Amino acid sequence: MEIKIRKLGIIAGDGDLPIQIINECKKQKKDFVVILINGHGTEISKSYNPDYIMNLSKIGKAIKFAKTNNITDLVMAGRIKRPSLKDMLPDIWTARFLAKYAGRIKGDNNVLTNLAKELEKEGFNILAPEKFILKSLCPKGILGNNSPTIENKKDIELGFKIAKNIGKNDIGQSLIIQNGFVLTVEAAEGTDAMIARSKILKIGDSGAIFIKVIKPGQDERLDRPVIGINTIKSIHEVGLDGMALEANSVFILNLDEVINYANSNNLFIIGI
Repeated sequence: MEIKIRKLGIIAGDGDLPIQIINECKKQKKDFVVILINGHGTEISKSYNPDYIMNLSKIGKAIKFAKTNNITDLVMAGRIKRPSLKDMLPDIWTARFLAKYAGRIKGDNNVLTNLAKELEKEGFNILAPEKFILKSLCPKGILGNNSPTIENKKDIELGFKIAKNIGKNDIGQSLIIQNGFVLTVEAAEGTDAMIARSKILKIGDSGAIFIKVIKPGQDERLDRPVIGINTIKSIHEVGLDGMALEANSVFILNLDEVINYANSNNLFIIGI
């Protein structure tokens, strides 16, 4: 898909999503720079030299860099680890942001939404990742050769309702459910740690399901839920039956590879 952009700044966190956007921009010969969040992007650094390292306590400096380099559009991609506020020495812009929204910062989505508003006031156009990799959004229905059982479907229906309620409170996007009981809920530790934690809580060898949704009211340009090959491998390692994802809302990176792995290991993937 051709995107009309003058100059793009890719604000990159962890994971494969920023890499996919970088590769798509190269393919489309877009004018872009990579703004890597400090302490993130090990995968990016292996194949691409970032143009700027952004400290989360020095957002004002990053804005100055972007304006100096004539960046007009921004896309945020990848997981961002929560910084410790006690360790931050903010610049003036960041200090003003924190002071302005101190009483309204309740979770990741809330922080990012307010940050996007302030960046738009600075004159930047905030783009959604799917503008570049639309084909990576999870389609509706069964993906691959394996289907959920009747019992799985009951848990999926219940799990989706619970996940949406959890997301409404800006807590997390994922959970693991088994036989009507929620085993783990994603919080600050992230998806991989949540999956690993479920191993000791799971009862028996089957029935547990990974569910991932988008938070109700979430700005879809920011922190859209993502799974990839590491996610499907992780749920196999802890003995889950499969995964249910919110269709047209969750990114599946390297879709063919993920489906092939699920087929080979008797895991189901379903878009709801």
